[in-house]
Amino acid sequence: MAAAFSRRSLAAVLLALALLGTSGCSSLKFWDKDKGDKVIEGSPEQLYRDAINDIKSTNYAGAIQRYEMLEARYPFSEQAKQGQLDLIYAYYKNRSADAAIDQADQFIRENPTHPRVDYAYYVRGLVYFESGANWLERKFKADIAKRPPHEASKSFQAFQMLVQQYPKSPYAADARQRMIFLRNRLADYEIAVARFYLKRGAYVGAANRAKGVITGYDGAPAVDDALKILSAAYRRLELDDLAQVADNVRTANAYTAPDQMALGGTAAGGTAAAGTAGDSGGGWQLGGAPPQAGQWEATVGVIATNSSDVDFDGGTSAAIDSGFGFMAGAGYHFTDRLRVGTSFTYDSKDYSAEVVGDTPGESFTTDGSLDTMSLMFDAAYTFLTGPLTPYVVGGVGWAWVDTNIASAPPEVGCWWHPWWGYICTSWQDTRTVDGLAYEVGIGMRYNFSSSLAADGAYRMRWMDFENATGTPSFDTLQLNLVWKF
Repeated sequence: MAAAFSRRSLAAVLLALALLGTSGCSSLKFWDKDKGDKVIEGSPEQLYRDAINDIKSTNYAGAIQRYEMLEARYPFSEQAKQGQLDLIYAYYKNRSADAAIDQADQFIRENPTHPRVDYAYYVRGLVYFESGANWLERKFKADIAKRPPHEASKSFQAFQMLVQQYPKSPYAADARQRMIFLRNRLADYEIAVARFYLKRGAYVGAANRAKGVITGYDGAPAVDDALKILSAAYRRLELDDLAQVADNVRTANAYTAPDQMALGGTAAGGTAAAGTAGDSGGGWQLGGAPPQAGQWEATVGVIATNSSDVDFDGGTSAAIDSGFGFMAGAGYHFTDRLRVGTSFTYDSKDYSAEVVGDTPGESFTTDGSLDTMSLMFDAAYTFLTGPLTPYVVGGVGWAWVDTNIASAPPEVGCWWHPWWGYICTSWQDTRTVDGLAYEVGIGMRYNFSSSLAADGAYRMRWMDFENATGTPSFDTLQLNLVWKF
């Protein structure tokens, strides 16, 4: 009897019995450490519904707790069976790789005929897939081809089982593309070993490794390198005829890789992102984009501000030229689609201002430059989860403008000045104005990998300055480079 249960199932049953033993026939209650004094209780439907809500709000730890409690309290319910499948996803998103693999293995072992067992194979392959390089290796572009591809082999095997056993699975197409990348990764490692052997004079070993790439990884770009190494090894072994055959094969085929991976930029260290829960079918839909939830990012970029005419009190005005500047910012992804952040911007623009006197028709023009700084807090919502992601953004903050007014001798009379307003005093050196700023915009981001992206955006910004009639607006273009970690 004990052999019929997995360790997790046995633990769940023992927990349920212990709780029943202490609670009698009353409804069971569970302490929720994430929610203070509140206890978790209710029907299996309620527990499952709460777990789904936790996942939707990216509270994966809370979802894991509820799914485990659901299995412990109602091990034979329909919701518990569905929860076992969703728990794989929750572990995966919580970056609990070992737990996700164990849960997937258990589900496959206990439910070999389940209509969604293909999902367990898929997530299992994803976990191994994303263990191929850590974020430091990706950030510093380490050559992972020289590292033994243990995780790559396991990932390939998981995807291969999915494709072979469930060729019509909705995850099969993505699995095939990832297998192409993994095949190339495995071939690259064999090439790295073959080159090592060749460099050390182990020509037989180099030739065998090269032949293994040619026969075992057909279609990989590394086959071209394998033919080169094979030819070089044969020549070192004075097997010129075989070396010539390798050269002829390479020349005749003019080797290319027709089936390069097409994972939307995620396979080289990226990951899959979640879509929506399958309430009726089970499992969370996974796509081909890097995960965003839980990531921080740092951004630097350049900005270009368009020209603008601003009217002020007393009939004065300022014609502000276009200008350039820079920005720096940081942000946090609360979900795969929602990120919040802060940014500092600086730009410099020339302007021409009309100063109006008390006497009708009395005015003169003065030139200068504006140094504008702003500190903004914004939120962006992404519409898609692919590598190319359009988004909308809105923010609020504070802006400061240094008018750089040059020193001048005193003037007699009273004047309307764009920046000073109505004055009856001598000119002062300069004037700094500040006020509330807010903006909206649209943008497009391309995720090269899970750690690097490029970002372009158009933003319209309004600045609430003293003496201005209405709220001046400025449209800007931004081009940014984004590091995610």
